[in-house]
Amino acid sequence: MIKGMDLKGPEPVARIRAREEFAEVAEIVQQEAEIAELLQRSRSRLTIKEEEWKQRRTR
Repeated sequence: MIKGMDLKGPEPVARIRAREEFAEVAEIVQQEAEIAELLQRSRSRLTIKEEEWKQRRTR
């Protein structure tokens, strides 16, 4: 099959590129959301550890 062709016939190159770029952006957004979630979990754990440390120190 020729690049830019599908079952309906030729597809404009700009549309193909736009779809590919959209897919890349969507993947990046998903990765950023996952990173933000991991960062939030790490901060929560750090806060818990900090509170535990403070409690041990004041005993």
